[in-house]
Amino acid sequence: MNLKYIFTSFLGLFLCHSLSAQEAWEGVGIESNYYHSNMMRHSKKITAPLAKNTSTFELSLTKKFKGTRDWQVRRGYPEAGLGMFYLNYNNRNLYGEVFAIAPHLRLRIITKEHFTWSLRAGMGFGYVTNPYQRVPKNNLENETIGGNLNNFTPLQTDLRYIVNEHFEVQAGAHLIHVSNASFRRPNFGINIWGVQAGLRYFPVTNKPQRIARDLPVLKNRILVYAKGSIAFIEKDLPDGGLNRIYNAGVFATKRYLGKNKVILGVDYTYNTAMYANLKYNQRHVGEENKYSSQSSVFLGNEFEFNRFGIVLQAGYYLKKIDQQTEKYYQKIGANFYFYKQETGILKEGVFSLLLKAHTNRAELLELGLNFGF
Repeated sequence: MNLKYIFTSFLGLFLCHSLSAQEAWEGVGIESNYYHSNMMRHSKKITAPLAKNTSTFELSLTKKFKGTRDWQVRRGYPEAGLGMFYLNYNNRNLYGEVFAIAPHLRLRIITKEHFTWSLRAGMGFGYVTNPYQRVPKNNLENETIGGNLNNFTPLQTDLRYIVNEHFEVQAGAHLIHVSNASFRRPNFGINIWGVQAGLRYFPVTNKPQRIARDLPVLKNRILVYAKGSIAFIEKDLPDGGLNRIYNAGVFATKRYLGKNKVILGVDYTYNTAMYANLKYNQRHVGEENKYSSQSSVFLGNEFEFNRFGIVLQAGYYLKKIDQQTEKYYQKIGANFYFYKQETGILKEGVFSLLLKAHTNRAELLELGLNFGF
């Protein structure tokens, strides 16, 4: 009797654990993609031959959210994943190869019974095997990438066909950006574009049971933030010292649809690389600080995913540094909310990672800290 009771209990626990494990793996799959690309000559200053017929292989772990958190329902049950990439520029002696890892988010645009059109955005880090260098191996021709560690940003859109609850196939177009944001020079960065195709496999199911429920109404509140950030760049000569870029400012956000924020702000930037350059060349003697600073106004939007946010900004310079010709700039990156409340004086504390660029030329990667009231 006791043995029968014990056996029955163990059998019940095993079945419950199996059902729980199976439920946890619903919507979790493995994705592989092959990318065929060509390099873009996004600057006339790039004189080296373009990389053609490049190949990229991706292996990712992906998850379809089913609505266990409010933000998943507000976002229409999105997907997230973590991908490993191998990029072969088809010219190892010049550009080398890239080994990268990048988390990503995927949003559906149109969904039918068996077809889905989606957008996917990611940002991570990549290791370039053959950047510009003088010693120990001379590679002065690679004027696009100045260091081994780089930002790796894959953007893609695809049309996916759902074969059954375990398999999906997809094809689409992509843009992959590799750059170290002038942390090491030279740094024009490499942009490749092309087409890709792939396969996804879900061991349990690609159709997790979605949780539908009424959500609390979030006010379209306005917050005011104090911001500060720092970046490091190598100015002018390759293999030189690192210079700091300081940025401070204020901005306001207004939430809408319970999941996005529109952004408006002003900031001030102080460039120690420009200060050192002016001192060395004895330009604007006595006014070096004045000509080493910038100010701007910016407008942007943030797409929130619980404690993470994707940020897009465009800015206009009110004041330029010495010899600057650009009038506009762009920033793209991510926010992480380490503190988030609907009430109280301090409502948000945010770490930010933003890539600043002038059209297709990356300038710097800034690490920021923001507080919203």
